[in-house]
Amino acid sequence: MPQVGPLEILVIFIVALVVFGPSKLPQIGRQVGRGIRELRTFQASLRDDIEGAFGDEHDDHSHHEDDEPKRLDASKPQPSRHSEPPPTDTTS
Repeated sequence: MPQVGPLEILVIFIVALVVFGPSKLPQIGRQVGRGIRELRTFQASLRDDIEGAFGDEHDDHSHHEDDEPKRLDASKPQPSRHSEPPPTDTTS
């Protein structure tokens, strides 16, 4: 995206002065400033919402026992995570 230099800003200001007149420029400037401020506020709230939705579930400052990896004991059978019963024998 091309950058706007001081000469381009001066040309835009002169065109606005000719089109709107000196009495309307302060009012237009305030409206443009409010619009830009509202746009930035909207962008910040949208960014916060997105970061909150995709952010970490845990705070970095809190440390839970569940966060640490558990060691498996090979001598004990591990319980199944599923609570489904074993399939029934249908061969008769």
